[in-house]
Amino acid sequence: MGPSPIAATLLNLRTALWMKKVNARDILFALLYIPAEIYMWIRLGHFVRAWTKFLSRKRVDNWAAQAKAERGSGSAYLIPMVLVGAIIVAMVVIWMMLSPMIQSAILWAAWPVLGVITVLQTLGMFFKLLRRTHGYKV
Repeated sequence: MGPSPIAATLLNLRTALWMKKVNARDILFALLYIPAEIYMWIRLGHFVRAWTKFLSRKRVDNWAAQAKAERGSGSAYLIPMVLVGAIIVAMVVIWMMLSPMIQSAILWAAWPVLGVITVLQTLGMFFKLLRRTHGYKV
């Protein structure tokens, strides 16, 4: 586990400890990292789905969707995960079709960019950890 997951876990723990009515489940959720990561991906899926609906200007009956969800018959929440899975499969297939020379050129350019992004995100999380809360509770 690199510095970014550690910084993210520490941020989650800090948030949990600053809650008014914190319990052991909250602290465990913050420390395990995986549940928080799954929760983040689900939120990201909802965000993408909401913006897709908004930008498509398609009319949706939200009351009917709510009733469908309460009956347990809705599966629209799976669409973002299926879409991401399909994109990953397509990218792997395309990657395998590329020649080793092109793959090497892509990696030569992409790894430094990924490294810089990771360092910047880790530094951002580290500075959030150091920032004072002024006694505010979540």
